[in-house]
Amino acid sequence: MWKNYLKISFRNLSKRKLYTGINLLGLTIAIVSFLAICLYIQHEWSYDKMYADYDRIYKFNQEFVSQGESQLVSSTPSSLIPTLIEEVPEVETGTLVFDISIFSSVLVDAGEGNQEEKSFAFADENYFRVFDFELLSGTPAKVLADLNQIVLTKSTAERYFGDAGSAAGKALKVDGVDYTVSGVMEDFPSNSHMEFDFLASFKSHRHGSDPEWSPSNYYTYVKLKPGTDVTAFEAKVEQVKEKYLGKDLAEYGYKTSFHLQPVSNIHLGDQSLGSIKPGTDIRYLYIFGIVALLLIAIGIINYVNLATAEATERNKEVGLRKAMGAGRGQLFGQFVSESMLLTVGATVLSVLCLYLILPKFSEIGGVPLDAKSLVSPLGVSLMLGMIVIVGLLAGMYPSLILSGMEPINALANKTKMGGGAWVRKSLVVFQFFVSIGLLIATFVVKGQLDHMQNVSLGYDREQVVALTYHYSMRNVAETMKAEMLRSGAASSVALAGDMPVHIKAGYTIFPGGDNQREFMITGYSTDEDIVRTLNLNVLAGLDLNENDASRSEASKSEALVPIILNESAIKEMGWTPEEAIGKTVNFGFSYAQIKAVVGDFYFNSMHEKIGPLGIFKDPGNANVMLVKIPSGNPNGTLASLEEVWKKFVPERPFNYRFIDQEYAQLYRSEERVGVVFTLFSGIAVFIACMGLFGLVSYVALRRTREISIRKVLGATQKDVLAVLASDFFKLLTIASVLAIGFGLWFSNTWLQAFANKMAFSPWPYVLAILLVLLLATLTIGYRSWKVFILNPAKTLKSE
Repeated sequence: MWKNYLKISFRNLSKRKLYTGINLLGLTIAIVSFLAICLYIQHEWSYDKMYADYDRIYKFNQEFVSQGESQLVSSTPSSLIPTLIEEVPEVETGTLVFDISIFSSVLVDAGEGNQEEKSFAFADENYFRVFDFELLSGTPAKVLADLNQIVLTKSTAERYFGDAGSAAGKALKVDGVDYTVSGVMEDFPSNSHMEFDFLASFKSHRHGSDPEWSPSNYYTYVKLKPGTDVTAFEAKVEQVKEKYLGKDLAEYGYKTSFHLQPVSNIHLGDQSLGSIKPGTDIRYLYIFGIVALLLIAIGIINYVNLATAEATERNKEVGLRKAMGAGRGQLFGQFVSESMLLTVGATVLSVLCLYLILPKFSEIGGVPLDAKSLVSPLGVSLMLGMIVIVGLLAGMYPSLILSGMEPINALANKTKMGGGAWVRKSLVVFQFFVSIGLLIATFVVKGQLDHMQNVSLGYDREQVVALTYHYSMRNVAETMKAEMLRSGAASSVALAGDMPVHIKAGYTIFPGGDNQREFMITGYSTDEDIVRTLNLNVLAGLDLNENDASRSEASKSEALVPIILNESAIKEMGWTPEEAIGKTVNFGFSYAQIKAVVGDFYFNSMHEKIGPLGIFKDPGNANVMLVKIPSGNPNGTLASLEEVWKKFVPERPFNYRFIDQEYAQLYRSEERVGVVFTLFSGIAVFIACMGLFGLVSYVALRRTREISIRKVLGATQKDVLAVLASDFFKLLTIASVLAIGFGLWFSNTWLQAFANKMAFSPWPYVLAILLVLLLATLTIGYRSWKVFILNPAKTLKSE
């Protein structure tokens, strides 16, 4: 029976090529979009689940609390994990990782000259016991066990030695120090939160043989024994902390604690925490998942509307089948089999299309996606389930309508199907609600991105180049700076600890001096030219100068450290900018005297509000040159800067980054959201217009006689358009009202993540509605023209 159903279904679909083509295109586009989004979500959700016993691996984060304010950071002291391994029995093993790119790059030489590398980390001997990445050569327990050992990834080994298999035992120089390649590992998978080219033995690092409880610069991981009570374990960690840090914490008057985070939660966890590799806000996955379901829904609705519109042409077929003895169940099976066959065809086409577009979609999504998972047993099972569900949902309503026709009325072509009009109209409203809603969301995301690019940051990021330099260059940094200014390649140069887009160092201002408030503050190590280079707004006081003592100099002589505070910092202490000048504050490392107050500027992402900031002269801890270059074509200026660089440090490659480009990198995930919304809102509008075409076709077919009579009586094409469009514009009005409500909710929800958000504007709503209205008018206009050009004599005769 089903074989017969499929054979007849294929014939019917082949006979009605236009409707079949439109249905096939709509379902294919919807399914391709659905599968692409599912692959993206599956990739993001699979992060760090490739390790054996990943559910027993945790990362430590450290929380600092002062006067009720808390700051959570992703790094911990180097002493934490060795102490826990030794003293807490629930620990199976643990490891720590030091990502050197936080501070600087390294020079690597395999005998053919230096190459600058940033993807470099130190890891202890337990690393491969916690993370069981595949080693192509070397033994997990030994590759990082001894001094000056280094493990390369496969692609890195091929880059330096031509063949990964021959790299083991070879020598490398890292910043002039000899290392031996002890092993080669497979490249880090794309769904790991780690991403390095080199792993050097932690014993080679200065804290490798002498771990300390300060500073907190290390990523720490622990693997617990099976059956461990995590809450009880955290209580024991608290006891260890009190044992080793309790005295210091009491003396300085602040609190700290260590919190466990499952390794599989790092990528989708708290995005304010620093991480080796940028994570993804989990809310975006929920949004994309909803979008995927909505696209499938409007694809199904499109089929329903077209199939219903087509039903008037199949009255006699249904009547004849019933007259020949076909039951309603048989007719239902026949029509459902058509939708199933169409869904199978759309799914096959979708998989083929996906293989073609996946590289481009991977580029848009920013992650490498692999369609191989679609042909895995699980993938095939899910697609078969999708075919059944989509086929049934798409075919059920049209099948019920068609199989329920009375034979006499169907053969006489007198079947009236108006009873289901509210269903069809509701489906159209839903389609356009989704389309307009996605367009509004697209415009809101784009508006916020434009706002972040155009808003005043409080400093001048244009024409500022960042040159990251190694700590070994600090003795020539001042001479290089002077030469850059002398050559005219720079109008101003400042040495700083970080680029201004992301200043990381955290401190505490304690009660003492003229201030009795305790609060957390970000510290910025610079030289005396930072205000001029970034064009900071000085509200009161005098800028730093070359005669001011640096922090290290003042600490040695117990003198006051000259400091510049921002507005937020002095507001914490209840002063105006003028009142703050000359006052002293306890900056923790020593007392500081406020020399100037600058206006607030964004030194982190706009997801966070501007907090207190202190700028002090400390060029000895700087590792970035901020170079303000003259306006105009930068190519010649950059060439001059490179000449100066090569003159003083010829062994180090000249690499530069523009501050405005670094700032834009902060919002890569938001940009991807904007691109994805633009793409899929366009797809939603396209499919919705096809659904509208189906419903207009249905109405036009039902009203052909009426329109012909109107034409005979002198109606113009404009009049015909008005007749056909009036009901649909009412539906669009309802969809627009619903979409505005969704847009307001989305704007409020999405913009909550930003401390600085764009002001409310009606334009995203107006543009979305006008765009859909225009496309709908074009769709209805085309179908009305097709009806208008019919010969009234033929249509009236047939009636």
